[in-house]
Parts: sequence; structure tokens; C-alpha cells
Amino acid sequence: MHILLHKIHNSITSSVYYTFTMSLVFFLFGFLLSSITSHVSARDFCVADLKSSLTTVGWTPNQFNFSTISATVDNFPALNGLGFSLARAELEEGATVPLHTHPDATEVVIAGSGPGKYTTGFITSDNVVYIKTLSEGDIFVIPKGLLHFGINSGKGKSVGFGVFSSENPSIEVLDLALFGNNLDSAILQKTTFLDIEQIKKLKTFFKGSG
Repeated sequence: MHILLHKIHNSITSSVYYTFTMSLVFFLFGFLLSSITSHVSARDFCVADLKSSLTTVGWTPNQFNFSTISATVDNFPALNGLGFSLARAELEEGATVPLHTHPDATEVVIAGSGPGKYTTGFITSDNVVYIKTLSEGDIFVIPKGLLHFGINSGKGKSVGFGVFSSENPSIEVLDLALFGNNLDSAILQKTTFLDIEQIKKLKTFFKGSG
């Protein structure tokens, strides 16, 4: 009987310790989870307002007459790890999105509303050109790394959206790469076959030197 009671006592004690230990584990886990996620709300996943006043990217307002706002992981942390980002652009009548490339991202262009017409296209690695004037709601895919452009070919303002296959896509603008630097104009003349006068004019326009 004494042995039986001792086993029962040990069993009860073990159960109490187990229950207490597990309760403590769940409490600490819950506290840790709460401390990590207490600041998270639906708002954290809806902070990129692509309808707000557009911000320029530094080289658009005077040279190309369009402005853009983007939602990347840098300003929209909810995109972290999701592998995509977005942008919205407004092109004034006659505006141009210059030849540029996204070395690490495919882009899907979606034509928005507006009286203008958005014409876009890209150039393949074997110099084949694909170009299309989009109507509202049309979608155009631009493969990763290819030179592409956009033009407002209609009357009035046009709006477009871009979705990128990277949460923080890079961009290289051809005009800036050529003329917004300090590469010697004589070298540019040899590599582009442009006149020195034209090169210097473009360097002044794009704030380059040399």
C-alpha cells in the first residue's frame, strides 16, 4: 500500500510539474509572440498609397514631363519576402518614359484611365522591337533586363501601373548612363558616333561633366 501511494504521489507530482512547465512554456511563447506582433495590423499591409500626390524620381519633371510613385520594400515593408513591387506613373501630354532597363525584374505594365494613350515597347537582345499602344486595362509584359520605353501618344494625361518581379527592382536609364556622368566627351564621341557639340549639350541637360 505504501509503495502504491508513493507511486500515486510521484505521478501526481509529475503531472503537476508537467502542467506547470507546459503552462509556463505556452505563457512565454504567447508573451513573445504578442511582443513581436502586437504592433502588426491590417494597416501594415496597406500603407502604399499609389493614389497620393506623385513624387518625382529626380530626373523626370523637367526632362521627360512625367512623375511616378513606387511601392517597394524600402517604403512598404509588407512586401518583404514577397518578391514583387508596384509603381504608378502619370504622363503629361507628350511625355516620355526614356529608354531604361530593370536588370533584375520583369515588368508588367497595366494601362490606367485618362484621356491620353500610353504607347510602350521593348527591344530584344537581337534588336527586334515590340511596340503597342494600350487602351485602359490592357496589359503588356516587358521581359527582365530589356531596354523599354513609354510615350503618351494621345491628348491629355495618361496613367499607367507597373508590377515588378522584385520587391526592390533596380533601374538603369540609358540617357543618364550615357550623359549624366563624368565620362570624357571624346570617348563618348568614339563610342556613340555623336558630335562633340551634341554630347556636351546632352551632358549639360542631364547634369553630366567631362
